[in-house]
Amino acid sequence: MEVLLDTNFVLTCVKQKLDFVSLANNVILDEIEWVVPQEVFEELDDLSTRRGTADKDKESAGVGISLLESIKHKRIHLGNRNVDDGIVNYAKNKNIILATLDKGLRSRVSNKILSIRGRQKLEII
Repeated sequence: MEVLLDTNFVLTCVKQKLDFVSLANNVILDEIEWVVPQEVFEELDDLSTRRGTADKDKESAGVGISLLESIKHKRIHLGNRNVDDGIVNYAKNKNIILATLDKGLRSRVSNKILSIRGRQKLEII
């Protein structure tokens, strides 16, 4: 089962110290293939170096990049200026789970959503 990771999901997991890889295996029974858009790496890199960004957020973005690079994943290029539009187009008509906390993005797709429940668990919506 492909699980596409969104930037805000990765950042929130880092900030809350959630091991989303292990936790996802508890809620997704199929073998997981992590899918990470190149644009997510770019957003995290931009956040980690952007002037005016809080040091804590810069550090979280850097940890997020390291975490993504450490897991086995398929890197894709969405090819859209707007990352959310690219995610919607990629996920459309595919049996893929979208890992996001973005309510606007969630409302635009009919795919299953991997979300954080409380502060310790993941759930499929």
